[in-house]
Amino acid sequence: MSRRGYNLLARENPPAGYHSAAESWRIHRLGSEPANLPPQTIQCTAKFKLFFPKKGSPNGYETFASNGDFSFSLTAGSMSFDEFRSMVAKECENNREGAGDIVRDAVASGSPRMDWWISLKLRAAPEFNKSAKPKPNINIEAGFLAWINVIVELGNDTTNSCLELVMENPASSSRCECFQTTWAEPRPSDRATVAGEFDTLNVISKKLVELHKPNTKYETRLPVFLHLTKDNHYIPLTGAVLDIWAKALEKRVDRTMNDSATNNSPSPESDPPALIEPNEDLLRKYIELVIKPEKQEKVMKILVDHDIAHPNSFKSKTITEEKMLKWGLSDGIVAQLRDNVSVFEETAH
Repeated sequence: MSRRGYNLLARENPPAGYHSAAESWRIHRLGSEPANLPPQTIQCTAKFKLFFPKKGSPNGYETFASNGDFSFSLTAGSMSFDEFRSMVAKECENNREGAGDIVRDAVASGSPRMDWWISLKLRAAPEFNKSAKPKPNINIEAGFLAWINVIVELGNDTTNSCLELVMENPASSSRCECFQTTWAEPRPSDRATVAGEFDTLNVISKKLVELHKPNTKYETRLPVFLHLTKDNHYIPLTGAVLDIWAKALEKRVDRTMNDSATNNSPSPESDPPALIEPNEDLLRKYIELVIKPEKQEKVMKILVDHDIAHPNSFKSKTITEEKMLKWGLSDGIVAQLRDNVSVFEETAH
């Protein structure tokens, strides 16, 4: 064979189309576990499309997209859902400065809505195909775990996956009015609120997964919803399905809460708001909570120079965003100071 120009020693190991020893053991569990079994690697190609408030325009938003596709890798099963989202935010920041803070803020606050579309080009996992219906996503922990479990069970040394982060445009959202008051600028990652802690969709989805366990009779990898009367009818609870179901349940909860709030709204004879008394110590605690450490003293000096002596001053109609910008504060710092007063009031000082 060597006379004909074939070099048998130079062929791929394993040859194309064959599994490595590690892959064969993971898939079939035949024989003994190979020594130095390599970890399963996920090679992720990602891109994002986010939105950023236009300066000087209270209702306008600019597209903030990635600088082309970018790649990163992780070991399957090595991190939690929150750790994964934190890593993705860091990779987005590496691709384009400022993107990391936008992603972290959206994860922590839950708004604007951001979809984490995921796909695998694998015949053995059609539910994660890019064209699958519903479109696969890892918006919630259940979807993330399903994605990881599929990759682990397939047993490949390296699995290629695509991730696309797409943020809802606040200007075209029906919740635009809410966003105008609660979302203004990318904020630091060291917020008091832990990402996912108050994510209603995540809580509902976890409960759904607890109620509907995997059933190997119907689906080996995913939890399933069984038809109440027909044994042969079921729905695999992929991340996308759980997301749709959780959102529907969340709307029912919101409607109930709104009805309750309307019934319990205060009468016109309610007490007037309390007098704001100067308290610079409280103001400093607030700044330490919402402003990055290296900028705290500068911000404190600007506020004291303009006679701001209490966090509630940022609720005043006379202390406008435009005025604060003229003091020399950046858009992001103004957003932090104005948007977090209510959260600060609910915490112990």
